[in-house]
Amino acid sequence: MVIHKSASSSHYNKESAHYDELNEQNSAVINVTLEHIFRKNGIKTILDLTCGTGSQVFWLSKQGFDVIGYDINSKMIAIAKRKVKEAHLKIKFAKGDMRTTHAGQFDAVITIFNAIGHLTKSDFEKAIQNISTNLKTGGLYVFDIFNLSYLLAGDNITELTIDNQIKKGDIIVREIQYSTISEDGILASYDIYHEQKPGETPKITKAFQTLQVYNRSQLKALLEKCGFQIVEHCDINGGTFWESKTERLLTVAQKK
Repeated sequence: MVIHKSASSSHYNKESAHYDELNEQNSAVINVTLEHIFRKNGIKTILDLTCGTGSQVFWLSKQGFDVIGYDINSKMIAIAKRKVKEAHLKIKFAKGDMRTTHAGQFDAVITIFNAIGHLTKSDFEKAIQNISTNLKTGGLYVFDIFNLSYLLAGDNITELTIDNQIKKGDIIVREIQYSTISEDGILASYDIYHEQKPGETPKITKAFQTLQVYNRSQLKALLEKCGFQIVEHCDINGGTFWESKTERLLTVAQKK
């Protein structure tokens, strides 16, 4: 039986070096969806509590929103700060935990790219309560997570299999991943990283992680318990949510 625990602050230390190259393309679709949601709802100030290397923060800032970013991983924050300096931008990045960080009062808070999955159910509830303290009344909390109903249907879990290869300078980096899913929503992923310089023996490392994933009704119950109401559930591209067909569920919730 696979046991899920909330991830430590060092969880993404190993992945941070190649994170942008392997994941930036995956952020493009959801970034456009977020922009649309925020313009539709008159949002101006945004707090990203799981910003990683800053994909959502940089995109939304360039679209004219007032955004700041926090993340629990020091190396990811360091990369975001370096990118700010290189781009000559004035965007605040700092280390913080979505369960405890108090950054002010915002129109919206985001935790994107399955970030909540790194928490246990009880820690996610703590995070929602803390997010509420960072929101103005009527403010929006927007986040995504793998859809449990989809992953349990048929052979859909195999759709999460990853085999990506990138070239960074003269280094070839390859990531291979497969996953399993349990009835109670524990998504276990097994990774192999293959890094090779020309003429050298490849460096191979392995990693394992778990995520807690949810179905739509579970999220609705938890958010309502913490003082939020659902505004909408949709696909990460902004399209219609289908219970057994939508892979990643984007939730828009409003603080009552």
